Amino acid sequence: MKYLFYISFLFSVFTVIGQDQYLQIISKIDIDPQYNLEDDSKIRLMGFTEQLGEPITLPSPIITVFEGDSVELNLWNFSQGAPHTIHLHGLDVDQQNDGVPHLSFTVEHSEKKSYFFKAPHPGTYLYHCHVASPIHVQAGMYGLIIVKPKGLYNTTWEGGYIYDAESSLLMSEIDTNWHTIDMIRHHYTDGDVSISIPKYQPQYFLVNGKSGSQLKEENQTIKMFKAGTFYLRLANIGNYGNRVIIPASINAKIISSDGRPLPEVEFTNEIEVMPGERYGVLIETTDSLMDSIHVEYFNLNTSELAGQETINIVVLNTLNTRDLSNTIEIYPNPITNGWIQVDIPSSNIYSKEFQLFDLAGRIVRKGQFEGNKIDFQEIKNGNYILKIKLDREVIFHKVTIVN
Repeated sequence: MKYLFYISFLFSVFTVIGQDQYLQIISKIDIDPQYNLEDDSKIRLMGFTEQLGEPITLPSPIITVFEGDSVELNLWNFSQGAPHTIHLHGLDVDQQNDGVPHLSFTVEHSEKKSYFFKAPHPGTYLYHCHVASPIHVQAGMYGLIIVKPKGLYNTTWEGGYIYDAESSLLMSEIDTNWHTIDMIRHHYTDGDVSISIPKYQPQYFLVNGKSGSQLKEENQTIKMFKAGTFYLRLANIGNYGNRVIIPASINAKIISSDGRPLPEVEFTNEIEVMPGERYGVLIETTDSLMDSIHVEYFNLNTSELAGQETINIVVLNTLNTRDLSNTIEIYPNPITNGWIQVDIPSSNIYSKEFQLFDLAGRIVRKGQFEGNKIDFQEIKNGNYILKIKLDREVIFHKVTIVN
């Protein structure tokens, strides 16, 4: 039985896979400070969520689509004031769907409107509100878009590099003086709006919305395998420049820039990422694997260093000598009672995930599973491909559902 080696390490994720896809996100506002900073103080945010009742996070959830997908991205504005847009930063879309006000359209409070695009080149992109963008982006209205090559889950692009694990680092800053109720909850009229904007002097420097002690939490670390290949996506949505420093003992190479493969690979251990830029970096890990990545934040006007953050790395042992594909048991098949049993001989499994594909290659269900059972009770009858991912090992199994 064929298997692949792959692990995905992303934070909050919207995933859209298939031919014609629909995704709804909601623009919201915090009336009271809700978002925790590293010193336990709280700030107000204006941002995007998947559900109305969800808290706003920094950054907004990652949108993941596959190359060639036809996507309808629906925005429901529930921010009690200013209109919003979704600017698809770096994606090749037509002007009508690009989310730039006056050239595209805005979405007023309580309105719902849709953006339509066909997912272009595989790569790393950004989305953010483009209405009063200095204010709205600082408020929290931003996130990553990742376009993966069709059907190639652990490859940078068709014919590109194969990797074992990946992670995304989105850098930004926070100036708490820009998060007052007057700044966050400003209203909008057809005429000019006067807002007093303080001098931008950020006190917090963020990686994936966290800083300082927050980056030491287990769910904020990067997970790599020894003697493997790691794909690192870097992006900057802040107002300062970023200098990402990877220890010199590791040979890192920049393989893509702004969603496009580079014609020549650049080997470096220091990568400058300017506002709006994105880079793809490939790291060949070794037994002397680094234990951290450092990010410096510098003022673009003065070049002075303003802050720095450290992202810790958890090293996982290489597992590619283990082959469970001939010992794992998956039953019953056909599935007649809505549940499938997955018996795994080893209990030392770091991650257990599944994806169920229909025969057209579309994902109909996915997720993590605890114990040894997966629920398929609401899946309609038919033939499917079940993908079981155990740490770095991926096993495919054809199943039939006859509930």
